[in-house]
Amino acid sequence: MKKTILIADDHPDIVEILQRRCQRLGLNVITASSAIEVVRAASTHLPDAIMIDVNMPDGDGLSVCEMIARHERFQSIPVIVLTGESSTEIMRRCHQMCAYYIPKSPDVWMHVEPVLCELLSPEADAPTPLQPAGQHESPPDAITMLDRLFAVLGTEALDSPIVDLNANEANEKVPWVLTIEDDEDVAIALRMRLKELGILSMHAMEGTSGYRNAFMSAPSAILLDYELPEGDGAYVLRRLKETPSTAHIPVIVLTGRKEGYIRRQMLTMGANAFFTKPFHWKQIQEALENLAPELAS
Repeated sequence: MKKTILIADDHPDIVEILQRRCQRLGLNVITASSAIEVVRAASTHLPDAIMIDVNMPDGDGLSVCEMIARHERFQSIPVIVLTGESSTEIMRRCHQMCAYYIPKSPDVWMHVEPVLCELLSPEADAPTPLQPAGQHESPPDAITMLDRLFAVLGTEALDSPIVDLNANEANEKVPWVLTIEDDEDVAIALRMRLKELGILSMHAMEGTSGYRNAFMSAPSAILLDYELPEGDGAYVLRRLKETPSTAHIPVIVLTGRKEGYIRRQMLTMGANAFFTKPFHWKQIQEALENLAPELAS
């Protein structure tokens, strides 16, 4: 079954070129030329990816993306932001949404194509499902979606990370660990174990919020679950390693999945260690101390 991409840009020539290129990749393409059309199309078609310009008629493309990132039905859809602007503010907002930032240029397709192939190829790992298998939910009506759109156009995205680390301690650059784990029992156990070692920690229960915490606060090391809501472990690891400010952070993957390909995938993508649940804490402690010596007691 063909995967679908939504291309949103008010420049018809750019849309036509991108549409033809995407169709050559075997993708089904839908288009939109305004912010309102983006919301309508996303609601109706639930695309597998969205490629959007920043400057859109009747709204800001970034604000539309921020709304999508916060909406439970759409937040797992990967977003590629194409723009002719190169401000640090736009880059910051893209990072906060875990969106791909690609500047417009004569060779823009050289940068877009590998991202699309990685995200949408049949062999690629599927993103977090929009809804449980077998559950068929009617898309929200256009009026409801438009109300949400007008409520966020032109506004900044607000972060609400789950934090165990004192903000002042984070600012002082003390060693600490970020845990990204949606199982509360495992998360509590990790926090207690880290506390026993005198290691400060911050916790996130979702993939996207975990990546944002890492990008904004730079932990000494990351304990990353593989199965997560709002972006699985593979997605989070890819974003961490492709971002210069987080690429150096050691990542230890913890998972209950037994498939060998997952281990190979994560280690190939840059994970520094990989443990299958149930795991022995001593192994994790040793990995932390070896990868981030500043954490050793």
